[in-house]
Amino acid sequence: MWNNRIFFKYDYHPAEKIVGAFGFRRLSILDLSSKGHQPMSDTNGNYWIIYNGEIYNYIELRTELIQKGYIFTSNTDTEVIISSYKEWGIDCLSRFNGMWSFCIYDRANHELFCARDRLGIKPFYYFHDKNVFAFGSEIKQILCLTGHFGYNESLIFDFLVLGTYGNYNENTYFNHIKKLQPGHYLILKLSDNMPMKIKQYWNLSEIKQIVPQNPSSVYKEINSLFYDSVKLHLRSDVPVGTAFSGGLDSSGIVCMVDKIFDGDASKNMVFTVISDDKTIEDPKYVKIISKKIPITSNIINFSQKANLADLSKYIWHQEEPLQSASIFGSWYLYKLIKEKNIKVILDGQGADEFMGGYYRIPYKVYFNDLLGNGKLLKYFNEIRHISKLNNISKTSLFFSLLKGIIVELKEIFPVFYNYYKLKDVKKFFIKSFFTKTRKFSVLLNKSYRMSKLKYDSKMKKESFELSVFTNLPGILRQVDRDSMAFSIESRVPFLDYRLVELLYSLPYTYMFAEGYTKYAYRKAMQGIIPEEVLWRTKKEGFLMPEYQIIIDNINFVNKLFEENKNHTIINIKAIQKRLEMAKKDKKYYDNIIWRTITFLVWEKVFSDNHN
Repeated sequence: MWNNRIFFKYDYHPAEKIVGAFGFRRLSILDLSSKGHQPMSDTNGNYWIIYNGEIYNYIELRTELIQKGYIFTSNTDTEVIISSYKEWGIDCLSRFNGMWSFCIYDRANHELFCARDRLGIKPFYYFHDKNVFAFGSEIKQILCLTGHFGYNESLIFDFLVLGTYGNYNENTYFNHIKKLQPGHYLILKLSDNMPMKIKQYWNLSEIKQIVPQNPSSVYKEINSLFYDSVKLHLRSDVPVGTAFSGGLDSSGIVCMVDKIFDGDASKNMVFTVISDDKTIEDPKYVKIISKKIPITSNIINFSQKANLADLSKYIWHQEEPLQSASIFGSWYLYKLIKEKNIKVILDGQGADEFMGGYYRIPYKVYFNDLLGNGKLLKYFNEIRHISKLNNISKTSLFFSLLKGIIVELKEIFPVFYNYYKLKDVKKFFIKSFFTKTRKFSVLLNKSYRMSKLKYDSKMKKESFELSVFTNLPGILRQVDRDSMAFSIESRVPFLDYRLVELLYSLPYTYMFAEGYTKYAYRKAMQGIIPEEVLWRTKKEGFLMPEYQIIIDNINFVNKLFEENKNHTIINIKAIQKRLEMAKKDKKYYDNIIWRTITFLVWEKVFSDNHN
């Protein structure tokens, strides 16, 4: 049967038995003509591709391939991928700088070659058994072809109980639907039983750790690589803007775009979401940048738009329950960008994971690293820096660090740690679900960890886990879904693999020094980001007033809980009781209320659409 054809929209013949099909919906970014349409083939029709993403160095690769005799009929990076695969085979992946998920049909070898970019910026989901291979950029596409196999209770436990994204391995929230992991490729033979092999072609853990002799040269290299990354990410045949929160990372992108375009405000369009919550300080830094850098600013206040009745629409696009209310801010941000006819947006994701951006006072992990490596003088110098920068007494800071050392014992006695971690949330769940499923929790078992890795630093270890397993995969998925819901391509300059490899290779003391997180990046951006923003000490992240959103939509929440009062997983009465306490006093609010709301909506959306 496998002598029959793969079906492309250009070559369908009703009389033939079709064993496969490619389908594609295009967002035109490079070469807007019909020459860029997909599925696309080489000139002989021996290789066919469908592809999601951008290869930013396609111009350089195209030039090299032309010198080797290749002829191009379009100005797309898609055609460059096909020619690169013909020339270098699987090794073409190491030459690409960008984000991608693609599938190439090789007629001669009668196989599919599928690959995903190094850091998993672009998604690739698939279902495989002996008779069927279905894949796509979204799970909905696969569900339409294969049907519904039920939900993955292990990931549901980790999301509801522990608040994780649940994106640390190949599993999804849907049983039997997998994702091709970042930095991996897949080869599927189109023969009986469809044998498949998956291999890793890029591994962050293999990046060698270095000890630079000259810190100044490191800062210059970070600056140079970031400049080149932003410049490459600006390649487009349609206008490009920047999602601008006022934080250190997005400010760096905006200021680097200013440098590249030599102060041309018309080419530095920025988009910002603000709220009426006066405790959020990021808008203050947006104003500072806008006064010192020529930009074209677009701002939207989302506070009056947060309607939980819209959750079903958001979750339909996300395909997963939502960890926080940031979905509202990002949704309306991309809506604004769409209204301004911008198709490409630069985002600041990735910097925190590789540069220690998530650490908070008293920075216990950093100080434990200093102690573990015998750096006592630096230990007390850093206490002095942090005390001065944050107006905290040295004594108070020191005792907080002692407490932190005790907390770190959780690594030595995980059973006791997990007991105390779970005892306060246990009451929110049906006993049978909680008891059975906790045994299979990926997060509690840390089964995603690679024990063979060697670290001299807990900070570097956490950086690896945040980037590969726990945090970045979930963030990238959410950003991709939010942006693509509005036909906008989100690009992430901090995840240029050259910059990632350099940052990951540096000692932990480049992540934190003199009381500052992201120290090497701050030093690298001196003279580019205004000093008031560059040396700010408070990090906020993309905050949305989650508690207030729930209170403002309390009728929707009450109705949702009432409809699910006999739920088989969640103890709705316990959640309702906590919500009643929170209504009277905000200090009782717990994110588990939000997670419950979004989980119930997610469950309904996908059961209604796939019964």
